[in-house]
Amino acid sequence: MTSPTAADWVIGRGLLGNAVARALPRAPLRRSVSWGDDAAAIEDLAEGLRALYATPSDQYRVFWCAGSGVTSSSADSLSREEAVFSAFVGMFAELPDDLRRRTVVFLASSVGGAYAGNPSPPFSERSLATPASAYGQTKLAMEKALGAAVAASGLRGFVGRITNLYGPGQKLGKRQGLISVVCETYLTRQAATIYVSLDTLRDYIFEDDAAAVIVAGAARAGSLARGSTALKIIGAGRAVSIGELVATIERVRGRRALVAYGPGNATGQALDLRVQSEQWTDLQSLVTTSLPVGIDAVFQAMLQTVARGPWAADAP
Repeated sequence: MTSPTAADWVIGRGLLGNAVARALPRAPLRRSVSWGDDAAAIEDLAEGLRALYATPSDQYRVFWCAGSGVTSSSADSLSREEAVFSAFVGMFAELPDDLRRRTVVFLASSVGGAYAGNPSPPFSERSLATPASAYGQTKLAMEKALGAAVAASGLRGFVGRITNLYGPGQKLGKRQGLISVVCETYLTRQAATIYVSLDTLRDYIFEDDAAAVIVAGAARAGSLARGSTALKIIGAGRAVSIGELVATIERVRGRRALVAYGPGNATGQALDLRVQSEQWTDLQSLVTTSLPVGIDAVFQAMLQTVARGPWAADAP
């Protein structure tokens, strides 16, 4: 018996979206979306949906890896992001039932968004989601919108609550992710400021490891009952403190990082975000990148990026 072929669409061209696209066995559909204009973005997504289903396939998979919101984002921008996503998942109701029954929709969500207000780590899929910011509320609202659309349209859904994602795909200069921010100090000679306690615990997962779990989970979600949505926490399974993380970066680089420490009152940040997934635990074997190896990959990618730029002369 041969495995069913799938037509895939990856929405989002950031760190996660690009990693998921690389992890798929065949090149997925990738389309530009006018994220700055909500109406145009919705139309772009509708056109993308039409393009996806124009390809005959045994199964259709949509990977929603888009989203520019972070904990500090304004409530207005987060509300717009939620509205665009809700409009998108509502489009599936208009499809013929034969297409809907062959469709899996993945949503990239956030461990920090879901559990920042819950004081009882480690968190599993059974833990009470307790957001502590508008960002967390938005992520949970998007999860709810997907679940409702899946149930109403007979799709199959898969929500991945992801821990702290990092990797070479993070954009240099965007100040995105603590690992990239600290690694960048070795090139810019400009200090990074950390505003949370050094005891803060986070689980860091390498981009390609997260993508491998997502792709495998989406394949498994195709066997769910119609109208069902699976929830999985996607992380490395080992939390480290901010102090340990900085020390690890310094060991990898062989010298001290330029780091300053702020007052430690970052809004919406939980002290302890340890996780212990109880869903599809065998997929944890796909997480294989150690923190030192991942950190070195981030730095080496930065060196390649700046080699042609004004920082080349400052690189060690």
